[in-house]
Amino acid sequence: MNKDFFIALGITALVYVGYSYFFPQNQHPIPQQETAAVEEQASSPAPKIKVKTSVKENAAQEEERFYTLSVKDADITFSSKGAAIKTFDYKDVVAPLNLMPYGREGYFATMPELNFKRVDDASADMVFEASVPGSLKVRKEYTFSRDGGLNQMSLKVKNLSDKNLEISDVFVNMGPGLATVKSEMSENSANLRAVCLIREEGKKKATVNSVTEKMMSKPAKLEAECGGWEWAGIDNRYFLTAFIPRSWKPEASDLKFTKQFIYNQPSFYGLFGEKAVMGPNLAVKLPMAVEAGGEISFDADFYIGPKDYNRLLELPFDLQRSIQFGFFGQFGKWARNLLEWLNGYTHNYGWAIIIMTVMIQAVMFPLTYKQLKSSAVMQKIQPEMKRIQEKYKNDPMTAQREMMSLYKKYGANPLSGCLPLFIQLPIFLALFNALRTSWALHGAPFIWWIQDLSAKDPYYVLPLAMGAMMFVQQKMTMPDIAKDNPSMAMMKWMPIFMTLIFLNFPAGLTLYWFVSNCISFVINLILKKRLAKAF
Repeated sequence: MNKDFFIALGITALVYVGYSYFFPQNQHPIPQQETAAVEEQASSPAPKIKVKTSVKENAAQEEERFYTLSVKDADITFSSKGAAIKTFDYKDVVAPLNLMPYGREGYFATMPELNFKRVDDASADMVFEASVPGSLKVRKEYTFSRDGGLNQMSLKVKNLSDKNLEISDVFVNMGPGLATVKSEMSENSANLRAVCLIREEGKKKATVNSVTEKMMSKPAKLEAECGGWEWAGIDNRYFLTAFIPRSWKPEASDLKFTKQFIYNQPSFYGLFGEKAVMGPNLAVKLPMAVEAGGEISFDADFYIGPKDYNRLLELPFDLQRSIQFGFFGQFGKWARNLLEWLNGYTHNYGWAIIIMTVMIQAVMFPLTYKQLKSSAVMQKIQPEMKRIQEKYKNDPMTAQREMMSLYKKYGANPLSGCLPLFIQLPIFLALFNALRTSWALHGAPFIWWIQDLSAKDPYYVLPLAMGAMMFVQQKMTMPDIAKDNPSMAMMKWMPIFMTLIFLNFPAGLTLYWFVSNCISFVINLILKKRLAKAF
């Protein structure tokens, strides 16, 4: 491949690495939920009582209790504080994984100042109850899908008093962050997001937008990005937690986003020390106003599990939109479909990637050939171009005419390599995202030492072989890169730079790029022999 493609690819890789490693996230103070006592407005004939989950003093005296539940894909631990999911031990194919190891209130915590007790009730998998003496009775139920699909959560709040109650600052919590398997932790911080799904008028497909800290101070921005949201949640590269209100319609203003410190990790292999990783925490406000002696309920679905495209596609609410295929997403989806189709024959995703690479290169061959030929011809006529530039350095118009004659003589066009580049780069980026986000590659073995195509090559054989191939190819196509053009001297370091970039990339992606380079090398070799006869 020519130097323009290496430059474009290098810039793309540099942006990725810079984002992942060089920008440490600042630690924010952990916000504490406000608490207050019950305030009665006696002057009103039908007073409202504002309750800010007001039993902190009583709950603090009670010991936190834990309850466990085993479902198809996970072992789940619940906390009595807020009836929250404290740990979610997912039975991952790579290794058992707690998706929620970072403490705090726990996922789906509501009224964490209350200490819930488990109730033996067969109506749901987990039933909890708590009360504020003389004011409230709270019941919370969890029902889990038997096939790893959507689960249900129900929250019922009953007013035990003879006065209307307005319950303030009650949230359903999600976060902070999600964990992943050890082999993917180095880049987990760059993939952690809080998200909301909206359906925009005039668009056929739903949109998943990121929820950010800045939105909290800009209501118009929050409304634009999450207005009329259907579900909200937290995700990373391979896992998603989504909360889907069913019995009420939430507003964008009901979302509250904060960042919380979750762990420290080495910055760029530890060369820059450590950086604090901030996990996104998303809370959904529940609008509660309960009449005297009345009851209010909130029913919601939720999902906790892998971002398996085929699995999510079978579920409602467009949860598959959480998978980031990138700007050229349609190409990525086609690549994913092709990969899974090929795997149906190979029964090995590594060989499927190799065959897919060959097929893509075959389709791209006319453009690749044109690009490489243009680069080779321009390289061949370099000495004559320099001679013209030197001879007519004081006469630009004549130099330009002579250059055009030279191009015409050899059928060269300095711009002819640009179109193939513009087509190849989007395809590479689409494949990059498709291979990085493909759940099918998660824990999928290839051969010998590569037992997980979604993780880096443990012995760096593939990235080193790829770098060696790039070096040989560069020497073949641009042997005197620094001598011919001093301004391009940095290009000679591109193979080393790209090798360093790919060291931590998924083995499946590195395999694709290595095979692609091997094919380009063969094409270059054939082309070089043909051009040698032509000149």
